[in-house]
Amino acid sequence: MVLNFTQYLKYYDITYILEIRNPLASFLKWIVMEQRTTRKTILDTIAIFFIKKTANCFWEIADTWSYKNDAITKLYNKTIGKEYRKEYENCGISSHMNILHIGCGSYPLTEMVLASCTMGRIVGIDKNSQSVQRGQQVIKKNKLDDRIILKHGDGLDFPVEEFDMVIVSSCSQPKIKILEHIFQKVKSQSTIIVREVDIATKDIIDCIDAYPVIELNQQIRHNPFPFFEPIGWTTFCLTKK
Repeated sequence: MVLNFTQYLKYYDITYILEIRNPLASFLKWIVMEQRTTRKTILDTIAIFFIKKTANCFWEIADTWSYKNDAITKLYNKTIGKEYRKEYENCGISSHMNILHIGCGSYPLTEMVLASCTMGRIVGIDKNSQSVQRGQQVIKKNKLDDRIILKHGDGLDFPVEEFDMVIVSSCSQPKIKILEHIFQKVKSQSTIIVREVDIATKDIIDCIDAYPVIELNQQIRHNPFPFFEPIGWTTFCLTKK
């Protein structure tokens, strides 16, 4: 990897913070690098479980407080919304795509950002009925209820055949079984966006490799504040041939 001077300073400053000031983060970062190049061990499994639980708790808290507090809403929209826009710009969203988002949560930021990028139909689902109800209130408050539909549903068996794009949140579980359902059922030439915490990306890559009809177009790394590696996330932009 070749770094210019600015990247060099940024990289080694963050590395110093992680490795010197935070030994736990340094250890988890080492686990990330190991699991990308070797077989998964028991230690890897424990680390992945810990990080995914932490990340899922963060998203649940962030969604809940964004639903309740306007100041947090503005911060959440600015930091995370920017990352979602980067996803859509790089993954080739078109103006009339019909889009399904699995794991919309209490504060459906994905859907609201999508509404500013496309005029197509946007559907969000979540297994938690309370999250769906809260999300519907947010959509109504933002006057987007004519553009966005939120439903109670499970990514394991939700019909995906009619959608041009399917987005899978990092907190959607069980992730691999959901992906297998999508890979088998989604129509040809559909776009699939998969978000996963950095430490667990090997499982996603293995799943993609198991389906020759699924093409990996791009991976996008996300490390906005307060997400420092290994608790950032990666977006996989996929296409079904």
